[in-house]
Amino acid sequence: MFKTIWSVAVIVTCVAVIGYGADQADLPRNNVFTRISDGSSGADSAFAPVKGNVRSISIITEKPYTRRFLPLIDAIEQEMEDLNIPGAAVAVIEAGETTFAAGLGSKHPHRDDPVQPSTLFRIGSVTKMLTAIGLLQLVDQGLVDPNAPITDYLPDFSFAYDANWAPSITVRNLLTHTSAVADYFEIDTPGFKDDDALSTYLGGPYGESAHAYLMAPAGRMFNYTNPGYILAGWVTETVSGTYYRLYIQENVLAPLGMARTFFLPERVIADGDFAYGSTLHWETGEPFVVEPNTYDNGWGRPAGLAFSNVLDLAEVVKFLRAGQPDVLTDELRMAMQEPQFDMEMFLDLIHYGYGLIVQEAGFYHPEVPNFYRLRVVSHGGDVYGFSADLYYVPDLDFGFVTLTNASVAHLNTSFATALTTLCDMPAPSSIPDLSMTPADYAKYAGQYYDAYGVGDVIVTSSAGELTVEIASFEEEGGEYGHTLLPSTRNNFILYVHDVKNFEELPVQVTFILDDEGASEYFRTRGFVAERTAEIPPEPGGRRRFEGPRPTASFPVPDVNPCLPGPQLPFITPPARRIDRKMR
Repeated sequence: MFKTIWSVAVIVTCVAVIGYGADQADLPRNNVFTRISDGSSGADSAFAPVKGNVRSISIITEKPYTRRFLPLIDAIEQEMEDLNIPGAAVAVIEAGETTFAAGLGSKHPHRDDPVQPSTLFRIGSVTKMLTAIGLLQLVDQGLVDPNAPITDYLPDFSFAYDANWAPSITVRNLLTHTSAVADYFEIDTPGFKDDDALSTYLGGPYGESAHAYLMAPAGRMFNYTNPGYILAGWVTETVSGTYYRLYIQENVLAPLGMARTFFLPERVIADGDFAYGSTLHWETGEPFVVEPNTYDNGWGRPAGLAFSNVLDLAEVVKFLRAGQPDVLTDELRMAMQEPQFDMEMFLDLIHYGYGLIVQEAGFYHPEVPNFYRLRVVSHGGDVYGFSADLYYVPDLDFGFVTLTNASVAHLNTSFATALTTLCDMPAPSSIPDLSMTPADYAKYAGQYYDAYGVGDVIVTSSAGELTVEIASFEEEGGEYGHTLLPSTRNNFILYVHDVKNFEELPVQVTFILDDEGASEYFRTRGFVAERTAEIPPEPGGRRRFEGPRPTASFPVPDVNPCLPGPQLPFITPPARRIDRKMR
């Protein structure tokens, strides 16, 4: 889609790195490099260009041990080509030290402007861990009780649909995505870009809007929600008496040494070392280049609109590893990384902590078909034009940070390569039994109802298949696959037609069971339907949104802003091009 000038800039501890190349404006995206060596065991000139119209790149290493990073560079370059990523940055943290940091490709999809390890990208929902740290500081100081209702700190906040909802939500619910507040996010808010946007929007239009409602009782289940973390930011702001952005800057970023992490686009532009995002426009569906000030949302900042770089984010990994008493007590730092609530996406092995996903499952990847019983603490992020991931693997004393300037473009294979080539991996464990049979489907079949969004959801088990009918979606011209494809226990994938991009996008469906093992809820990120014994008397009279649908509602859009990041590949598969007629 885009023509990109490839380059690479790499920093290795105690190693000089030099990049060379011609200034040509129209180089092909599929650059090819061959390895060369001077024949000695010490120096290794890693790359030399194949003959042809390609950019010349050289990496000169002075220490033999640095050659261990070459498979990782290979994997990143291949993944960038596969995912059509103009530029990326990566950092490796080993034993508390940043041993490798690199910039690959171009900051701009159409210009020769090499990415550096210092280059700024939007980091999406990786911002949430910064919000969690800030709020937990107030817990540490005794100013916030995590088990208290949020109305203790936001007394004027209410939902127009039901005044009893807000007092039912605790601060802990906000931090663990168990508030049940419907997901909603606006990528650009022209009237709400100042620091007072949290109080003016959440204390005003939001609570009165059709987007503001609970999808289930608070605390009943995990369901990822941006408003939950936006409310957490508002609690932080209200209790501290300092605007959220300034509080995080002074109390989280500054003490962690993250001097080049910003919220304001003008700060990024003034800095000058930033990436432009490559995406499809959220309204037109046409190819689009995102500049730092293309969009902004003052009330959305706690959920996922910060800018940072891999060197700054490496400091977060170091904090998670060893702590920093002037930032957070060790007790609360470890609580961030401990399972707080089961996400019910993969047996009982994936939980949400505070601002972090806690996987006890290690990883299983098609190209690395092994299952490891390793704790992986992580969070990813997606906003239009940018993708981000931060990983910390305590058992291996290993951290990995990646940033790219393309939508939904996560370097998952590169992370697997980093683990298997740079770490002393334990012996793999046997892969858990993930199988489901048609005999399991009967307990999911039945009538479900969502009073605030899609209305009736009919699940049927027949002829060895589990299918779903959502009449309201079809009435609005939506197309979807109907067949629920088994993923892991109680989890299925439903493909939805994205009319803008001619893709089928995977929507994860989880059946939430009650204490007796019966299916109680049909959960997606965009809506939750509760099982009901009978069809509501007026199915055509269900409540509908009067305004635009929430960004992450069903049907899913081409990009979901502020996603938690990539799931294990066998849980959430990638989008697929439409090559058949949808049923």
